[in-house]
Amino acid sequence: MSDYLSEEEQLARLRNWWQQNGLALLIGVIVVVAAIVGWRWYQSDQQQRIVTASDLYEDFLAAEPDARPALAEQVIESGSGTAYPAFVLLHQADAAMAEEDAGQAESLLRRAVELASGRELADTARLRLARTLFDLDRGDDALATLGAIQGAGFLSLAAELKGDIHLARGERELAHQSYLTAQERLEAGEQRPVLEMKIADTADASDS
Repeated sequence: MSDYLSEEEQLARLRNWWQQNGLALLIGVIVVVAAIVGWRWYQSDQQQRIVTASDLYEDFLAAEPDARPALAEQVIESGSGTAYPAFVLLHQADAAMAEEDAGQAESLLRRAVELASGRELADTARLRLARTLFDLDRGDDALATLGAIQGAGFLSLAAELKGDIHLARGERELAHQSYLTAQERLEAGEQRPVLEMKIADTADASDS
């Protein structure tokens, strides 16, 4: 009889535990399963986006100039979260600069910064945007854009362009300091003879 009662007690305790914790446990299991299913769906969807955007980007590159704007918008719409929208916008900005339409290039590059899928791609767009703003004689805007660049591989180029902007303004000492900063931020083994010439050319400013 004692064994029978012990078993009943165990069942009673199990029922009590389930009444107290069963709902929370069930919800937890549902959340975990939903997270796994959701993650797998996201990965599958993202992979499909990459494939679709890649195909459209190839079509964009192969298309005649008058057909490219429509294809560009398709890449941007279908490739959200991938690198291809920024690729298209950078390509269009280069074409605009080739046609000496710096205003259009600025608009495209700002959009590229916004849609870039990673910091390196965003910094590429920022660097080109700063150069475009410099061409538009908007040095302050160019310097502000360069200040947002954070990627190690872009810091030297950004500092050199800052030097060019200061030099164009007649701020030779600031230009020299920017060129020295650019030299300090070169990647290991990297050499830029033009940068060295700029440093030498503005060295007199540091003595004044």
